[in-house]
Amino acid sequence: MYCAVGFHPNDVKDITEKDVEWLKDLAKSSPKVKAVGEIGLDYYRSVEFKDKQIEYFNIQLNLAKERGLPVVIHSRDAEEDTIKVLENHKNIGGVLHCFSGSLDFMRKGVEFGFYISYSGNITFKNAQNLREVVSKTPTFRLLIETDSPWLTPMPHRGKPNKPPYIWHTAKVMSELIPNSSLEDIDRTTSSNAKLCFGLGFDKNKDTITYVINNKLYINPTSKCNLHCSFCERETTQNFMVKGYWIWVKKDPDIEEIIQQIPDPNIYDEIVFCGYGEPTLRINVIKEVSKYVKSKSNTKVRVDTNGLFLAFGKKQDLEALKGFVDTFSVSLNAPDEETYNKVCRPPYKNAFSLVLDFIKLVKEMGFEVITTAVTYPGVDIDATEKLANSLGVKFRKREFEVVG
Repeated sequence: MYCAVGFHPNDVKDITEKDVEWLKDLAKSSPKVKAVGEIGLDYYRSVEFKDKQIEYFNIQLNLAKERGLPVVIHSRDAEEDTIKVLENHKNIGGVLHCFSGSLDFMRKGVEFGFYISYSGNITFKNAQNLREVVSKTPTFRLLIETDSPWLTPMPHRGKPNKPPYIWHTAKVMSELIPNSSLEDIDRTTSSNAKLCFGLGFDKNKDTITYVINNKLYINPTSKCNLHCSFCERETTQNFMVKGYWIWVKKDPDIEEIIQQIPDPNIYDEIVFCGYGEPTLRINVIKEVSKYVKSKSNTKVRVDTNGLFLAFGKKQDLEALKGFVDTFSVSLNAPDEETYNKVCRPPYKNAFSLVLDFIKLVKEMGFEVITTAVTYPGVDIDATEKLANSLGVKFRKREFEVVG
């Protein structure tokens, strides 16, 4: 058992300097104190003590900084002031607890380095707006909680809440987050909680393969020949994908990968995908796919940025016929100007190379799916129209909702 210690905003009217000193002693009393909280602002119940709430919110944020602890934040009917306060306390981190706020508030919280924790209210019939926010929450910032004894999820609403009911909240979350099973939500939120509260998540182990929604993903390299503005490689370097730290310090060899696929039949699909570009290791794709097809009829997909023709040969793609079923190509823009701005390629003719790759693999008989991230400045409708003109499928991906 671990704990957070702090004064709730509804209780600040009675706090004294002596209480603050007591809290400071409590915060350093045990290594099992993992956060300062629940602290924050509540203008629903205690708006008459607004100034004092803000004062003690700041005091406790400073205490968390002194102790090197994350914070658990309560914000009810107080989004604007919560953001104003947090703007003066950058890089502290923690949780926006029992989140029921707006999409903009969620995104601001993520920008400030906070995890976003959802409770049983995401299951309520009148919570469609909140469910929309859940669906757009970055998976590497996703948490779940009971908030017992309140906010009991459907179908137990009206009864006191308790931890076993969290299953219902997790089930709804799995339906909201793309490509997610209940097990994925379990692993994702558990791993995120370990990272948030310093409970021993290990980032040092190479992740060669990982399972999401009963698909086996293979991470053949951490090298990439693009510098996409929306990619974690170029921003925070947070490589969490649904509970896994997706990185390899060295490229795994073919045997290392095959050893992690004893029975390909148990998966719905096998996908070459990671924060690197799989086609940089085209021979690995060929040999591992050949092994998979020798043992099963499981579909094989390669997720790629489509720049293979900048360094590879057509005959290498021909060698994949019969082993690879699908190429999922990151189109990401409707035109060269947008592509260069968003994806920042090292090749002058990169956008043309992507289009040529899409046409070529389609002509060769592979299934082709193009994708685009809902990144600011990208016209998704125009990108889909371009994909349709190429005669291939299209799928949009929510910015930061990875995996």
